[in-house]
Amino acid sequence: MKILITGIGITGKSSFRRILVGKLREIGVEVAQYDADEFTELRNLEDIDCKVPNKFKKDVLYIIEDIHGPETKGAYMRLEEYDLIVYLLPGRISHLMFWLSRCWKWFQFGQLSWEKDIGWKGSGKPYDYRNILLIIKAMIRDFKNREAWISNDLKAINHFPHLIVRPYWTPRGIRFLFF
Repeated sequence: MKILITGIGITGKSSFRRILVGKLREIGVEVAQYDADEFTELRNLEDIDCKVPNKFKKDVLYIIEDIHGPETKGAYMRLEEYDLIVYLLPGRISHLMFWLSRCWKWFQFGQLSWEKDIGWKGSGKPYDYRNILLIIKAMIRDFKNREAWISNDLKAINHFPHLIVRPYWTPRGIRFLFF
């Protein structure tokens, strides 16, 4: 079985994937997890493979995180190849809080906005004020395009088995509501 976790940027996809994988493993399900963006820095943080396999075993549950999943261009696999699509859809306030947290982390590390083909943007220097404008531009761009991107994504997944999950911000960390 193959499950796609997707949604627009900075919505908790990786957090949701980690929680889901952990819960499934607790009950004895064999799970393999992947980030289709090939975010190679993850290899040191968790047992995630960065290259999604070409062949899938029947007795393994594959959870694939792909921000480009609903797109016809850029997605790792076509939507019809998944058994279930999980779309993370935060409210505006929670999304803003996720973004503010991410902006601070990017400023701390001096790197921002990972992209598969480009890698990291930014100076690479922690607390470098030159990165502030880049960080603000990335956040404004995402919020400016948020509604159109979400609308396009929901139209794309509408004809396939899917679940909408509402991530929301709390002072103690991210939480998820299922619809």
